[in-house]
Formats: sequence, structure tokens, C-alpha cells
Amino acid sequence: MLEILVFMNSAVEEILNFKTCCGPMVFDQNLEIHLTNTSDRPIVVPSRFDLIGDSGPRRIDYLTPNGDQKILPGETIAFYCQMDEDRWNAARRLVFYDREGREYPLDLKASKTEGRRNGNN
Repeated sequence: MLEILVFMNSAVEEILNFKTCCGPMVFDQNLEIHLTNTSDRPIVVPSRFDLIGDSGPRRIDYLTPNGDQKILPGETIAFYCQMDEDRWNAARRLVFYDREGREYPLDLKASKTEGRRNGNN
């Protein structure tokens, strides 16, 4: 199972630019997503998710860091991206996938104010 914590309009852009002061700058990163592996086995998650709203699913595949991320039991990783606020507010569900084909859906409408959101499975 993945425990998912989402921060919309986080200060991640300022934090990443501070950490990479002499390297490439990161712009417009307003969505921060933490995935915690609460299972007893590693989970490999590609750097993408589906955002599902009334107009159907939209694949968000421009997450940082890019590529497959291996999450060990008890470990937390973070993804960052730029998200249009209107698209985010209209979304009903967010779904991450692992490399074994399991889905980790989140009901966004039921938990918009909770902060912590748990992926099922």
C-alpha cells in the first residue's frame, strides 16, 4: 500500500532552487506529492499519475524526478510538478500505478481538506 500526502501550492520551487543554487533552476513546481510505502515489500512507481475529473482522465507524466522510483518498505519519496489550479480543483481522483500493474487511487473530493490521502491496495 502507498500512503500519499499531497501539498498544492507548496513552497517547493523556492526549496529546490535553494538546494541547487549553482545548478539548473526549477520553475513553477507548485504540487508536491509524498509517497510512503506502508507494505512489507519494495514498490517500483513510474513518475506519472492519472488525474481524473468530469472530462475524463489526464495523464500527468512530467513529474520530477523522472523515471522509475523504487520505494523500500517504510521509505518516503517525493515527486514535484507544475499543476494548473483549475484542473486540480476539478479533479475527483488521482491514481498512481506500480510496475506490477497495481493501482493506488485517491478520492480527492472526499479529502481536499485532509492533507493526508491514502492510496488503496
